[in-house]
Amino acid sequence: MASQEEKQTQPFADIFDEDEAEKSFLLSKPTCLIVLGKPGSGKKTLARKLAQIWKCIFIEALEVIQMNINEETEYGLKCQELLFKGQSISEELVTEMILKKIESPEVAHFGYVLTGFPSLSEEYMTVSQQIEKIKNLKLKPDFLINIKCSDYDLCQRISGQRQHPDSGQVYQRNQWDPNITENHKKEKDEHEEENEEDEEQQEEETAEDPLMMSDFLHQLVQRPEDILENAKERVGTYKDIMLHPLEDLMAEQDCQYLIELDGNQQPDDLFVVSKLCTSLVN
Repeated sequence: MASQEEKQTQPFADIFDEDEAEKSFLLSKPTCLIVLGKPGSGKKTLARKLAQIWKCIFIEALEVIQMNINEETEYGLKCQELLFKGQSISEELVTEMILKKIESPEVAHFGYVLTGFPSLSEEYMTVSQQIEKIKNLKLKPDFLINIKCSDYDLCQRISGQRQHPDSGQVYQRNQWDPNITENHKKEKDEHEEENEEDEEQQEEETAEDPLMMSDFLHQLVQRPEDILENAKERVGTYKDIMLHPLEDLMAEQDCQYLIELDGNQQPDDLFVVSKLCTSLVN
């Protein structure tokens, strides 16, 4: 009886130690994502936004090259040397920089959002070899996000892109085509009549919009890769060498960690993040 009374008087012992729980959390694997899709489907735009929202490191070829040049790393100095000589940066060097970034302490803490890898170029590694690299990463991707879009719709969208030569900014057809912008302006005018309170603010926004300036519109140019025939060729190359290996990769992925989006619609970042959260909770 005495021993039972002593046990009852002992304070409650919490089996969950806060320090151990925090250590376990800090050592847990960060969330890693790969955004896939046909050329021009909006992979880079979505990946960049997801990295900002999800607090991950955005990894993409041009981004990694620029980062290494700015930080004057060994890779960056090699890139500068090649560019000064008027030479292109090799696929081998780009791949090394991407893999090095994925293995960095920063990514080990925050995770990554990767896009543009595997690459269509098989100059250094075949698509299958690049996918094997992904499968053998220490930080394997938790989520695969695939942007789906029909060949026709995608080629029409790509061929409608125009670039401003000074800023490098790319604009879609609905931003520069006078026929489409005029329709948008009419819709705004109708909306202003119904909402007189916002009329002054909307007029200021319209006046400040550089796309409404005719001289700005005349400066826009079409890049060679955006010409319709070239766009069709890029999409065809993707289907020939990239599509089937990626389909095999997605088939191996747990369906709750595979998110497919309609490329004909504007990507809803919050919707994607909510699906990511739901999958993580489940």
